[in-house]
Amino acid sequence: MSENKKITQNVNQPKNQSGKEIAIIGSGPAGVFCALQLIEEFQKTGQNAYHITIFDPHETLSTILPTGNGRCNLAYSEFDFKKLAAFYPRGEKFLYSVFSRFGTSETLEYFKKIGVKTYTQPDGRIFPVSNSAKVLRAQMISELLKSKKVKITKKEIKNIEEVQKYDVVVLATGSKDHNKLADSFGHSINPLKPALCGLKIKEKGENFPAGVSLNTDEGGIIFTHQGVSGPYIFKISSVNAYKNFPYEVNIPILNPDKLLELIKENSTKSFGNIVSLIIPRSLAQYLFKKYEIDFNKQAAHAKKIEIEKLKNLILIAENVDGKGEIVHAGGVKLNEIDKNCRSKIVPNLWIIGEILDIDGFCGGFNLQNCWSTAAIAACDIVKFCKSEKP
Repeated sequence: MSENKKITQNVNQPKNQSGKEIAIIGSGPAGVFCALQLIEEFQKTGQNAYHITIFDPHETLSTILPTGNGRCNLAYSEFDFKKLAAFYPRGEKFLYSVFSRFGTSETLEYFKKIGVKTYTQPDGRIFPVSNSAKVLRAQMISELLKSKKVKITKKEIKNIEEVQKYDVVVLATGSKDHNKLADSFGHSINPLKPALCGLKIKEKGENFPAGVSLNTDEGGIIFTHQGVSGPYIFKISSVNAYKNFPYEVNIPILNPDKLLELIKENSTKSFGNIVSLIIPRSLAQYLFKKYEIDFNKQAAHAKKIEIEKLKNLILIAENVDGKGEIVHAGGVKLNEIDKNCRSKIVPNLWIIGEILDIDGFCGGFNLQNCWSTAAIAACDIVKFCKSEKP
């Protein structure tokens, strides 16, 4: 056992005192939501002898501001916990228990309680009525500061010695660049890899349709100067986060049956013009050139093999486009925490949010991970503080 792990075993042992001191490291969505849930849970049990200190050198909830392109996609309209967990390439089975106790319904109920009205888009994504992450942030901070039990300290916690005096420590630092702290507590880290990001494409070919957008049944696609981006590509990059480059990207373009119907109705028009009725013309021109199909040939003379070729666009991804990077795959190994996000290594440590090896697709899933793990941990922390033994 390393020296750090020996030290860790002696950190945060419960003390015989009238009030419990709780340290939350990180003032992002998970950390702040955990504090809010702790306040609620302590009130429910009638406990008043506690104090929460939130540590973060950055502005409180600053990481929530870019979410949902500034609108804050705070949840997704899926209320079955297993179906909800299926949107997470990593962490699905672990989240069964978490979401069965605190899922979409509980999330919306809480936000409604603090005055955050929401609406659901046709694609299932849920946003605040304000359409503003800034407004949501202000409402959450306002709710937090109503309690005299909470103090926010602008300080970076770099090692376990800085929080030895606390009865409970919650790690909620997010994923990127913060795993050294989890490591100092003796936890193992699965390596971080970019997920939910655009992809750089190798040998894009002539007249690559940069700037063109395409909507498919599986999500939107944006062709960029670097390659491809958009929700569908984010999903691909997430699923393949640990796959070595280069790898093949299969992009759905059009439905052959729909194209055949249009050809029958417009058989004398050019093949390229018919395809341009379904997809943007510049994308159609790119595909015809790539697959060596005559754009101007009469649609009635289109061959079956040509129609099949246009069904998908095959590209080779050579790297991630870091500009679109939103989250990371990897983090604290889930087999080192219990179902309540409590460390199996340090008795008084809870680990929540994106620092865990959990990541979801676009659609509010990564914030849901933060809300749910924070709430589950808060319930367990209150039980722990009420008991005499850990």
